[in-house]
Amino acid sequence: MGIQADVIVIGGGSTGTGVARDLALRGLKPLLLEKGDFANGATGACQGLLHSGCRYVVSDPQSAWECYSENRILRRIASSCVEETEGLFVSLGEDGLAYQEEFVARCNTIGIPVEVLSPESTLALEPALSHEVISAVRVPDASINPFTLAVENANSAETRGGKRMTHCRITGFIVEAGRVKGVQAVNVRTGEPFEACAEFVVNATGAWAGQMVGLVGLSIPMVYSKGSILVTSRRVTEMVVNRCRRPSDGDIVVPHETTGLIGTTSVQVADPEGLTVEPQEIRLLVTETAKMVPSVASARLIRAFAGVRPLFGEAGTDNDREISRGFLVIDHEEGDGIGGLVSVVGGKLATYRLMAEKTVDVVCKRLGWSATCTTHLEPLTGPQRRGFVSLADRLAKTAPERRRDGQDGTIVCECELVTQREIEEVASAEDAPDLDSIRIRTRMGTGPCQGAFCAYRALGILERRGKVDDDPCPNVMLKMFLEHRWQGIRPILEGDQLREEELVHAIYGGIFNLHKSGERLKGAP
Repeated sequence: MGIQADVIVIGGGSTGTGVARDLALRGLKPLLLEKGDFANGATGACQGLLHSGCRYVVSDPQSAWECYSENRILRRIASSCVEETEGLFVSLGEDGLAYQEEFVARCNTIGIPVEVLSPESTLALEPALSHEVISAVRVPDASINPFTLAVENANSAETRGGKRMTHCRITGFIVEAGRVKGVQAVNVRTGEPFEACAEFVVNATGAWAGQMVGLVGLSIPMVYSKGSILVTSRRVTEMVVNRCRRPSDGDIVVPHETTGLIGTTSVQVADPEGLTVEPQEIRLLVTETAKMVPSVASARLIRAFAGVRPLFGEAGTDNDREISRGFLVIDHEEGDGIGGLVSVVGGKLATYRLMAEKTVDVVCKRLGWSATCTTHLEPLTGPQRRGFVSLADRLAKTAPERRRDGQDGTIVCECELVTQREIEEVASAEDAPDLDSIRIRTRMGTGPCQGAFCAYRALGILERRGKVDDDPCPNVMLKMFLEHRWQGIRPILEGDQLREEELVHAIYGGIFNLHKSGERLKGAP
């Protein structure tokens, strides 16, 4: 007999983990399946912006209102993931004020609170801005950690009776009499196939939603919009800064934990896999964002990455930004004659909770389950992690409820102040922890050194706890982690970053002899 659950949820991003949590809070027993680790897709490749909705007030008022409504909820229920930076939409001399006037009028119509600022007031709030600013609008944007958000949703579901399995790839659906009754899958790490059965299956795979339903002969029209983002070694602003014009390339800077995220582009691609950041995108992003924040031009870039926006609809427009950021819940019994299967597509990170609520509403209706949604009321975490703790607070050791405390153990990652105890906690909680799972849960390796000095230390901790497989080679886990870091470093390799990478090569290629490392782990990319 295979694994049994009430509902199977496919996809470990913000929406999938949000669906699992909602199901568990309503008294159902979900099984969450993810082909990689949490936030493996669009969730982990976003800009970390908790939208106020203002970016869409002119082009997509419905999405704008949804973002703002959820923004207020997430500040309350997921405060450990959210830094309340607030935001600015700045107008430069070349922009004029015509768009700002329309922008403010739409915000007022929708009900999003905004405040028009003078150049002097704007610079007082955010001194890093260009003196070419002629006006700005203060908005309720915020920064959010998408990895922590997904993990905490999954944890919440598990504490209420749900199950989760990462590194499991779906290979097919179990269909009986026109109804989906479960899935066929394989454990990517071991190669072992298995089946899981349930009364209902939720397809929350984002950009892969169409491919997933293709396993039962269905299709979902999707447009893949690639967005490239640059990471700076430090925060270049303390507030979210947007260009007050119609959404375009290089018009947003987000302070994210210890770093700054500069974005973004919008390029249609045929496949959500194998995304790359092109040199012209890097030049464009730096040039455009430096018009708002001059220090961007000289900031040290430590990483570049690209994510795909999974937009619902048919390709047919050259401008992906014109496609709605709204979401759709598809009950495949109604339109396709396949029962027991629902897909959720589109949307934004900011609206993940609402997407999950509407999806679970459909599931509960089909199952005859009468419980109502409470995810907008129940905090994600316990009181010990109710609030965001900044790096400054961690360094000063003034926060009464620190998320990371150097007194808890030896510092393993100096960039992010991750301690040995934190890594040991991850190793204890996870069935098969690796360096990437530690990164996702603690931010180890995400700072300026990109894992150069903490990766081998963390590997040593895992090895001492018996979490490293000696066959075929104990260094394979380390090599895979560094290769993943290298993918993001390579596009911006010059100057200080090039010198640091030469040091990393000397450490790991010389001391650890990784250039002669053994075969990859089974199922590794």
